[in-house]
Amino acid sequence: MSEQDQQPYVIVERRASGVVAFLCGALVGAGVALLLAPKSGRETQADLREGARRLREGTGERLTDLRETLGDRYDRTRDEVETRVGAFRKNVADRQKKAGEALKAGKDAARQARSDLEARVAESKEAYRAALADGEAPEEQAENGSADGSGGGDEAGDAPEADESAGEADGGASRE
Repeated sequence: MSEQDQQPYVIVERRASGVVAFLCGALVGAGVALLLAPKSGRETQADLREGARRLREGTGERLTDLRETLGDRYDRTRDEVETRVGAFRKNVADRQKKAGEALKAGKDAARQARSDLEARVAESKEAYRAALADGEAPEEQAENGSADGSGGGDEAGDAPEADESAGEADGGASRE
């Protein structure tokens, strides 16, 4: 904990216990002074009045100081809390904005991927229809690797060569 976090508790305890101790000490001192004072009644009463007046002024000053100190601490604490809450809110807003941007980018990427996939499907359908229009059977087209419009074979890339070599070995009879 920082020193600022501890100050309100320490100061309040010290001030409160200091005021209580001061009042107790003043009362005990006044009682002892009455018992041990070699003065007349009028002099003792005058001293008591003077002591009570000083006690009242001292207590008033201490209470005023305490109020000012607590007021200042309250204002500083309130300002600090408002600053921290403002920073927290700004942080949350920034994170929400970043999350929104990431969500938008994800949606855009998904739309683009869907668009690409739809284009590929359309190309494949068009190639299939073109093969049907040319009179080529769809099974032969798949064997030739043109069903997907890519013109290539399977993923390994060696199927078209195997089909062509097989067709050449039997004199091209497999295609006809």
